[in-house]
Amino acid sequence: MSDLLTARVAGVVVLAAVLLAAAGDAAALSPAAARGKQIYVNGSSEARRDITALVGMGSTALPASALPCTSCHGPDGLGRPEGGVTPANITWTQLAKPYRALSGVVRTRPAYTEASVARAIATGIDAGGVQLDASMPRYRMHPEDMADLVAYLQYLEDELDPGLSETAITLGTLLPSGSRTAALGDAVRGVLEAYFAELNAAGGVYNRKLELRVASAADADAVLELGRAMIEGGEVFAMVAAFTAGLERELDAAVEAHGMPLVGPFTEFTGEPETLRRFTFHLYGGLDVQARALAEYASTGLVPDGAKLGVVHVGTRDMREVAVALRSLAERRGWPAPVLIEYPGPEFPSVDSIAAKLSAEQVDALLFLGPGADFRAVAVQSAQNGWTPFLLSPGALAGGALLELPAAYTGRIFLSFPTGPSDYTDSGAEAFNAFRERHSLPREHTPTQIATYAAVGLLVDGLKAAGRSLSREKLIAWLEGRYQYETGLTPNITYGRNRRIGALGAHVVAVDLERKLVGSTSRWVATP
Repeated sequence: MSDLLTARVAGVVVLAAVLLAAAGDAAALSPAAARGKQIYVNGSSEARRDITALVGMGSTALPASALPCTSCHGPDGLGRPEGGVTPANITWTQLAKPYRALSGVVRTRPAYTEASVARAIATGIDAGGVQLDASMPRYRMHPEDMADLVAYLQYLEDELDPGLSETAITLGTLLPSGSRTAALGDAVRGVLEAYFAELNAAGGVYNRKLELRVASAADADAVLELGRAMIEGGEVFAMVAAFTAGLERELDAAVEAHGMPLVGPFTEFTGEPETLRRFTFHLYGGLDVQARALAEYASTGLVPDGAKLGVVHVGTRDMREVAVALRSLAERRGWPAPVLIEYPGPEFPSVDSIAAKLSAEQVDALLFLGPGADFRAVAVQSAQNGWTPFLLSPGALAGGALLELPAAYTGRIFLSFPTGPSDYTDSGAEAFNAFRERHSLPREHTPTQIATYAAVGLLVDGLKAAGRSLSREKLIAWLEGRYQYETGLTPNITYGRNRRIGALGAHVVAVDLERKLVGSTSRWVATP
């Protein structure tokens, strides 16, 4: 039942008669409906019977798992636009009543019955005997599976997403608790608890209170296990400001498999924009985006004809992918091919050999993706050899290691940051400072607190915009529609169907060697 129905053939397939309990809670799924949900969501039968989707008037047969109903109609049956066509709303409210439309001619159909729903699914004939649009697949399945699917459709309109009840919205986060990172976790937790308490005191979101579920551990394996349990447990609606650094691939896979929105994760690598996943919304780019911003800056601002980059990086999988992406960027821009040098951290190879190779290749700018101490060693040796290229590094990696370099590098050192003080508006800074004062939050780890505050504010705005009939799909649709959304504390946020990094770029800042500090002015470099 995946499928693109045109407006003129109105609501496709579904008879759904959902009766709400007297208290207003959605009814629990019957065993048949639970089996039908598997067909609707995954296109597969619990009994392992074949289900086939016939596409294009039956000319092409595919496994229904390739075209499950939810892929076009969505988990809530409201229809997700795709390929310029908006699939029909197949909720009971729309389908259990007669349909009449005017579009040049009058078209009508009676309300669906269980038999006409099954016929529409199998043959593409609506309740009035009219052929549905050819973009609607025709499904072949065992009669028992068809009965289960129809049973689930009766619950579709009113089934609540995980983590939702009539009185609460449960949100989760994943925090570190190791000796070196516990303070960061405490900073995030403090902001979230204070934000939720303040919002709940004002009535919550459409009279639903926000509840916070926290998973915290010091060991990476334990963090991953807790994160998966939260995502898969069915008790959390969405995650916010979760620490996923080092576990991006594993947690992303779990988030995608279970359709849980994740807003504003703390992560080192956000990935190439075109490969980002559907349910994770980053506030700003990670080290990969910052590296691309530095390459753009060097090749347009420092060497207008395109800088020849030397990219020295630790030999991890993530850093290797960043280096390859920089090479692809140079090819697309027509810049000189970068010189890529990988080394196995923490064992640093001969500084002399690296400096000599980069100098021999006549590199204009050295982009270092590794610890600041390693970068400083190469830069010092290069200066001793009489070669002083531009030096580039994400600020989080460099730290203060480059502040003690020889004066020969004056005006030649640049760091990147995803956000900074220049992003703060007067009203945004005032609101955040007042919030921190009201809740007696500590002054330490301000950047972490700001990112958390911005992420939860964005998420809550989405929850409010979705209204009382909140769903994960509605939240995602709202987030995808944000353009230049102002947090007042970060660069403006823009998302889209194919964009999951809100502020796609980085601030590039010069290092002042004379005063031994990072400059106060920056240039924002977008990385489209």
